[in-house]
Amino acid sequence: MTVIALLASLCACGQSGAGPAPSVAGTETIVLPRADQPKAHRPTLERLKREAASSGRPLEEVVKRYATRVAATSSPRPTDFEGYDPAVTDPDVVIDGIPYAELVDLGAVARSEGISYEEAIDRFGSQSSNSQVIDKLHAEFPDEISGISYVDGQRGLRVGFKGPIPARAIELARTLPLEVTLIGGKRFSASELRQAQETVVSWLRSRPEVATMTAHPDEETGQVKVTIQPKVMPDDTEEFKRGLQLPQPDNPHITVEVTLSAESVAVRPQ
Repeated sequence: MTVIALLASLCACGQSGAGPAPSVAGTETIVLPRADQPKAHRPTLERLKREAASSGRPLEEVVKRYATRVAATSSPRPTDFEGYDPAVTDPDVVIDGIPYAELVDLGAVARSEGISYEEAIDRFGSQSSNSQVIDKLHAEFPDEISGISYVDGQRGLRVGFKGPIPARAIELARTLPLEVTLIGGKRFSASELRQAQETVVSWLRSRPEVATMTAHPDEETGQVKVTIQPKVMPDDTEEFKRGLQLPQPDNPHITVEVTLSAESVAVRPQ
């Protein structure tokens, strides 16, 4: 499910406030508070909320009834595709810019998060439109973006840049209906971080002393975090790490952190 898959990107919490915020040495931070950002325009869903409140029916049920009615009166769509079953196929309807299939996902999100359906729509209902802006940021600043992640339970977005924060990025961020924190001067890009990870993983695959390994980039710190299961657990872990002779990233601001595990970490060198 689209929305549930995106929840994997959630982090702990974001900063709040207005304008420039305190930052670590060498960086700049600009916070665009949610109160100053555009509000999501959802007139149909607001009407359905009022209908649910007056009828005493759950909003999720009211939304489903509405989507079914709209689908029944719309132009017919092909139904001969593989797997089509009218009893289980969601109506092909978009409500206030949100595909009904995503609204169904949001019902599952509400239950898994222990929140109301209304709150799930408020927090996660702009995923599709937000993704369009995020895609623009990646497309316009491919060598500058150091990372983009949702924070504060999807109520905010954190965007990092290798160098200064571009004015165009601020312009794009101001179109999002959530708080956005922009951080400049991180001194590494996401593409450099991925390249450093690929280089380290490729090197470790050639090392006979490595049984299994896993690696992931930390876009917040600029680290490639590697976990290795040695074929024989060493007495001196630091000596073992030095013996790996890991290649140094081209960008000196990117570091590699190695942790050893006595248990399998699932990925075996090829």
